[in-house]
Amino acid sequence: MNNFRADIQGLRALAVFLVFIFHISSSTLPGGFLGVDIFFVISGYLISGIILNKKEKENFTFTDFYIGRLKRIVPVYYIVLITILAVAVIIYLPSDILQLRMNAFWSAIFASNTYFSTLDTYFGASSIENPFLHTWTLSIEMQFYFLLPLLLYFVNKKWLITVLVIIIISLLGYSLFGTYWLNLKSKMYFSLPARIPEFCIGALFAVKQDYLKKFGNTTLNYISTLSLVVIIASSFLFSEKSDYPGYLVIFPCVATAFLLVNKASFINNKIFSNKIAVHIGELSYSIYLWHWPIMALYRYYKSSSEFSFGEIALITASTYFLSLLTYYAIENYFRKTNNVKFFALFSIPAITLGLFAVLLPRINTCFYKIPDKYSRPVFGLKSHSYDFEKVETFGDLTGKRDSILLIGDSHALVYKNILNNLGKSHSFNFRTVTNDRYLNILGFSESDFFNKESFIQYSKIMKVTNEEVKKARTIFICSVWFDDLPTLPSAVNQFLGSLDSSQTVIVLPDYPTPDNNPIRVNRDFIKNPDSGYKYKIQYKSLPARIKKIFDQYKNVHVINIDFKSKLKDIPFNKDTLMYYDKGHLNLYGTEVVSKEFDKEFMNGINTVLQKHK
Repeated sequence: MNNFRADIQGLRALAVFLVFIFHISSSTLPGGFLGVDIFFVISGYLISGIILNKKEKENFTFTDFYIGRLKRIVPVYYIVLITILAVAVIIYLPSDILQLRMNAFWSAIFASNTYFSTLDTYFGASSIENPFLHTWTLSIEMQFYFLLPLLLYFVNKKWLITVLVIIIISLLGYSLFGTYWLNLKSKMYFSLPARIPEFCIGALFAVKQDYLKKFGNTTLNYISTLSLVVIIASSFLFSEKSDYPGYLVIFPCVATAFLLVNKASFINNKIFSNKIAVHIGELSYSIYLWHWPIMALYRYYKSSSEFSFGEIALITASTYFLSLLTYYAIENYFRKTNNVKFFALFSIPAITLGLFAVLLPRINTCFYKIPDKYSRPVFGLKSHSYDFEKVETFGDLTGKRDSILLIGDSHALVYKNILNNLGKSHSFNFRTVTNDRYLNILGFSESDFFNKESFIQYSKIMKVTNEEVKKARTIFICSVWFDDLPTLPSAVNQFLGSLDSSQTVIVLPDYPTPDNNPIRVNRDFIKNPDSGYKYKIQYKSLPARIKKIFDQYKNVHVINIDFKSKLKDIPFNKDTLMYYDKGHLNLYGTEVVSKEFDKEFMNGINTVLQKHK
């Protein structure tokens, strides 16, 4: 197991190629993410062989193993993290820089898999723009490397196969239960327990490889060919919509394991052992580390998820050059250093990374002087979603408290200042509690939520909202009315049906939105005349499935505003930015809307307000 195997480097090349293509364009290779699973199986196979071999020779020590893993993984990893921060501090907007630092922290301590499984990227940079997203695999590897020696060292060899089989079956069951019954697909995808079977499949084949060779070369050649076909086919047939890992992970993992034990096959000798494949395999770790940050940072800067042919060529060349550099200058160098020198040298990138992360926001402000009112939500946050502290009251606070309530999603958060300004001008006030993405009304199924944490947050907000709805005579409601929420219509119907006949609902119109994040395109809150970007503006109306429900209730009043009549230069007004991203008005934008459409809004709601005075 200690002998160099060129074919394993070629298998690594295949793994990183699949991941690279998937990250360039998931539509081209929808299941390319299984390259990660190939890496996991290879790790389980190789590390198990090394540990068991040293255990038999009685020269295995935990200290040597863990230090060896640190030398192999961490130095180049930290250099990449530092480089990401160095580039991001220049191109990232202040509204996203704190989230970036948080991503860097969890990546640096090899816990990003747990952290990313809970992320809600509704605000801020999306997942495909997160340059640290790929670090979840390194986190899982490091976590497993801590556990594997304990298993192999303390479990008697005669029981090892049985224990490995029990672990594989039981944790596959855990993955299936979490994916299919608990609807925790995202959590399972990033979960160490759900991924352990992949490493253990590699370990199992490492232990039993001599037995498997008894099948004979001809049979194993057929199995190797079939294994490669399974991997390639899976990379096309699987997709992000697949329930993965689940039971599907068995196919590419077992196929990879058969390729590992059959080093004499035609596939291994002629395909995986050719010079190009071996060279790419040697660089595969560095390629994996570099390719995703380059893509993600470029996507963030361009505010576009698609790459042109020229951009793909540039990304490929940059990835190869940086991988070549770090492989020879860092990976190989640190692996050969003695322990004292290693820790002395390693302290430099570790300290640099820590200092950089601490100073990141301050450095970032040197590049962007964009006030918060233009670049992030700042109004009404204490009564909103994860920042919720209390129910807030806005508008004219000099008189008695009006029995008006504003609820909704993040677009209702935007409306808080619009209604605040209208209330001050027209002598009414309102209470408010709002939530992200999921309109705070009862009736949503847990299956509608991206993750468990979002559902828990929604449930907490609902406890407060329910009490407020009981006290309200007039309810303002604003929502994006997302099409990807199957139970939204039934929830709306349930909510309206639960109201007293004396309670009135006023549905506020959704404001127009640009097709791209203008603050990223413009890089300032004052219009950049050199930008040249032509925005496509979406003027949204109520979805037919929601309007149909509203039409059934006499106490529901829908306000319609012709935003086109006065907003001629969206996303700007008098060359000043009105949006903090492509979906939300900033504070300045809400001031413009409330001022320009004061009469239109009040004509729509005055009748209802006067009725309940």
